[in-house]
Amino acid sequence: MNSLGIFLLDVSTKLTADGGSGAEQGVQSTSGGLFGNMNGITLVIVYCVALVVIMYFLSFRPTQKREKALAEQRNAIQVGDMVVTNAGMYGKVVDMTYDCFIIEFGLNKGVNVPVAKGEVYGKREPNLTNEAPPEEEKPKKKGWFRKAE
Repeated sequence: MNSLGIFLLDVSTKLTADGGSGAEQGVQSTSGGLFGNMNGITLVIVYCVALVVIMYFLSFRPTQKREKALAEQRNAIQVGDMVVTNAGMYGKVVDMTYDCFIIEFGLNKGVNVPVAKGEVYGKREPNLTNEAPPEEEKPKKKGWFRKAE
């Protein structure tokens, strides 16, 4: 046995010899604390439930909100709107069916391509000029320890 194992064995025999059985000592050492007299399995279950709740509010819920907003935006698309696909292609909606949009791509008016509704990102006009779009002015954020400017 290594020295750590011998030390732990020696400490446990001293505890049982000094103050009764080792089980009583274990109960006394874990009593009080943050969760009271909880055994190890109950404490693990409480931590797992807390972790699932935290993951729901930090990860799953914002994703669900974003998907819901994107679905509402797709449902608002009408015939004649300019759209952009997930692949980054711009086109004009010329017809709609139950599960897809018929989109006219490019300057050739004869190219109509059916695209699944899930592959359309949203309404957007292409910027065909050589100029960069004007930058929107962002409000200055107040820091934790700074005054507002």
